[in-house]
Amino acid sequence: MVPGRLRRLAIVVMVSALLSALLSVGIAPLLAHADARTDYLVRLLRTSEAFRVRAQAALSLGSVTPEPQVIDALTAALRDDEAAVRAAAASSLERLGDPSALPALRAASSDRERAVADAARSAVRALERVARTGGGSSAGTTTASTGTTVEPRGTPRFYVGVGMPGTKVAAVDRAVLASARGFIASRVQQLEGVVVAPESESPRQAQQVIRQRSLTGFYLDSSIVSLETRPDGGVRAQVSVVVQTYPDRNVRSMLNGAATVMGETGVAAQRAAIEGALNGALRNLGTAMGAGSPR
Repeated sequence: MVPGRLRRLAIVVMVSALLSALLSVGIAPLLAHADARTDYLVRLLRTSEAFRVRAQAALSLGSVTPEPQVIDALTAALRDDEAAVRAAAASSLERLGDPSALPALRAASSDRERAVADAARSAVRALERVARTGGGSSAGTTTASTGTTVEPRGTPRFYVGVGMPGTKVAAVDRAVLASARGFIASRVQQLEGVVVAPESESPRQAQQVIRQRSLTGFYLDSSIVSLETRPDGGVRAQVSVVVQTYPDRNVRSMLNGAATVMGETGVAAQRAAIEGALNGALRNLGTAMGAGSPR
């Protein structure tokens, strides 16, 4: 294999690994409105000297509300010196679905690294579809917290309800729990064939949708098992996610995850640690749902 192909392969592998292990340096996907954590990720993307940190920040920004500062930071990152950062930025711009990024993505489509060019071209195709249909900055989808279902990637197979996480840890306030629920819903939405149910849905409504659309129903009941501040600084979280049938709520399996955010404390670090732990727990969700489906 020639050096150029080796380099492209390394970029693809690196971006893929970053997507599946965002918490390796303590950065988790963000799923709420632009807040202090969004500002923090934008700052990391723009100023960090470590390209892996910049790449992880770019990937994390793909799960936030597409505010102008986020789009600006990601489009600027398409010109980063490191190909992994450029590819991550293109991928996140596709996920955010804001057509205003099209000019920068079209320019990146001729990037010297094939992995970057391919990611940019994929984003261009997706955002051009959004532009043709008159979609806004959220790519035409509605979050599960608004009372409408979120349609899947690919052919619909599963109908998934997401409950508000519970905890017996006194340090976790409701805002953090709500953010965790949003993270779970967004993470589940990324799985192919999953329709995410609205938060306020009744069991009867769920049953009607499942029957009418011939879907398999699942419900995710999660819990923050522990949340501790480490003596050397940082926060460690442990979570569990119980996979149940829906709407009858019979337990099918339990998924566990843990993550540590080093060098940070406070609410932002709590959210990052919890979301990292949830990301680990949900990694095998697709397999768990497939095993629990009728054959």
